Amino acid sequence: MRIHEIIREKRKEQGLTQEQAAGRLGISASAFNKWERGMTCPDIMILPALARLLEVDLNTLLSFEEDLTDQEIGVWCSQISDCIMKEGFSAGYTAAMEKIRRFPNSGMLLYTMAATLEGGLTMFADGAGDEGERQRYLDEIEGLYERAARGKNEAARMQAVSMLASKLMNRGEYEEARGKLELLPERNFPDKNQLLARLYFRQGNYAEAARLTENKILAAANDIYSSLFMLMDIALEEERISDAEYFAGKMVQTVNVFEMWDYSACAAEFTLAVKKQDKEEVMRVLKKMFPALEKKWKPCDSLLYSHISEKEGGERRQEFGRRFLKNLAAELQEDKDMEFIKEDEAFQKFLKRYKGEE
Repeated sequence: MRIHEIIREKRKEQGLTQEQAAGRLGISASAFNKWERGMTCPDIMILPALARLLEVDLNTLLSFEEDLTDQEIGVWCSQISDCIMKEGFSAGYTAAMEKIRRFPNSGMLLYTMAATLEGGLTMFADGAGDEGERQRYLDEIEGLYERAARGKNEAARMQAVSMLASKLMNRGEYEEARGKLELLPERNFPDKNQLLARLYFRQGNYAEAARLTENKILAAANDIYSSLFMLMDIALEEERISDAEYFAGKMVQTVNVFEMWDYSACAAEFTLAVKKQDKEEVMRVLKKMFPALEKKWKPCDSLLYSHISEKEGGERRQEFGRRFLKNLAAELQEDKDMEFIKEDEAFQKFLKRYKGEE
């Protein structure tokens, strides 16, 4: 943030008009207005008085300490936590606000301090005064989240928005919560749908809450499967066959537990069988794999995914299977990794069937 933005923001925080601020500094309102518009900068001789007026130090006014590292913030939060435990919440709160006054535009500091203070208030409520005093602290902490949600640090902004949405839901302010959640991009905030599901649940829209949750389960299962496949590929490249067999087994278990497409289990077993050049195993798996590609897979047939419409999964995979079968048979015929089995009569007969040559 540039100096004219800091001057404008801090003046408003102090509740001063441009005329009042200018009068206290002994300058014209027009000159002060030009500072805030970025047309001119304050003279170096007036900077100390300006900083005192705005209740900031010169480092903050001149943006010298704007970019804080995660390590710095982490150390300070640990110090605040220690202070709360040893001296009480009020002392920790005062120390935290002092840090924030020094670095008012650090979104991550705002969010992290807010989270630290909120946790401290929950754990050490006895040291935070009466109910009215505790509520004042909660309001101030929520204000810190609001400031972080308006900041430029994307990570802090998204986390703060998520926290604010949760608070609004807890208060029953569902439309306001939805407005906050709409600010979260799914691409960068994978928990958005989880928060939306919770919102729908609170509103009594159980079907939509279930649909979002089921989609999240299916996506997570696919991520687990893909990660296990990568581990198996790595093990195969390093000739760790027993480890690869272990990972392949875990993939099959994942498919079974999460009731995924049967083809996914076959793909893992087939990759392993080809690497081992096991003809019998290759044929055994092929006889399962190709029919699995032909079979229509409907997630909604499973209780796990009963709210996911057919068009969201099954139809797409069925069409993929139909187009993929013929091409796959042709590719296996030409694949150099299949040289060990190409002369096998059963293998050739199998391919001809799916290539449409029978």
